[in-house]
Amino acid sequence: MVCVKIPNIVVVIAVLVLVLASAPVRAVENPKEKLSENNELNPSNTYLCQSQTRGFETALGIPPHLLTAISLAESGKWDDTNRALFAWPWTVMAKGKGHYLPSKAAAIAKVRILQAQGVKNIDVGCMQINLYYHPKAFEDLNAAFDPERNVGYAANFLAAINQSTLSWPQAAANYHSTTPSKNEIYLNKVLGLWQKVSNKSIRSSGFRRSPDPAYYDPIGRTAQAALLKSRFRARLAAERNAKKPEKKTHNLEAWRRGRFNHNSLQVQAALQKADRARKRKNYLNTGKRSFSTKRQHQLTQWRKNRSPAAFRK
Repeated sequence: MVCVKIPNIVVVIAVLVLVLASAPVRAVENPKEKLSENNELNPSNTYLCQSQTRGFETALGIPPHLLTAISLAESGKWDDTNRALFAWPWTVMAKGKGHYLPSKAAAIAKVRILQAQGVKNIDVGCMQINLYYHPKAFEDLNAAFDPERNVGYAANFLAAINQSTLSWPQAAANYHSTTPSKNEIYLNKVLGLWQKVSNKSIRSSGFRRSPDPAYYDPIGRTAQAALLKSRFRARLAAERNAKKPEKKTHNLEAWRRGRFNHNSLQVQAALQKADRARKRKNYLNTGKRSFSTKRQHQLTQWRKNRSPAAFRK
């Protein structure tokens, strides 16, 4: 998934635009050759990834079009008819080769075949999440190939990396690989795609280099350590966020299954969680005001008799 040395990001971009003209994406270095095995793909799936990347950009405060550009770099597929590049949700990358399958079922079947052959390093979906390095990202392959889940995990991963690097370009770089030297080429591709999708120049992007001096020398040991640290913490954060919808669904289903059986432990647990959530919501709505009122009352009582007991009530 990516990083670059950004000594002067404007200069880097000037170079990367030239590179992009001849090499639009990592996953589609030669689109026609790569797609020879999958020439007939359902056009209705063309924008499944894009709709999710744009939605998560807004939801998580990711710069517009950046997550979309990363998806194109990861699972980009060239459409000869429309002369356009788009991210393909049923993409599988393994052993250096990209496979663009016609459906989710076909993609899942392909992964299972690869796994049966002993292959572990497999990238899947819109954002090419690696199943080996992100073992807890999804509970099963069906979830891994769900565009919303796949993009959602990648978006949380990217946002978490940005929290440590304080630089969206550096976050995009660290998303790609644990090897800093490889990330430089990748980031150039992503930024070039970003310019094409956003129709803006890097000068007006607002992107900045990371203030962490470790990234000033991308081939140094300090850069390697910083990259590994940021990716590890980001993976844990993305896994936590990925599990939140699952827990909510599980609690809701448990309540539905046993709502007429008040002795069910699952029901009681679900009801307790719902009660705590309701209390938290009520506190957010009235907590500050009620606390202020209570404290004012305590202060009034203390002024009457100067007793510290007034503040223990």
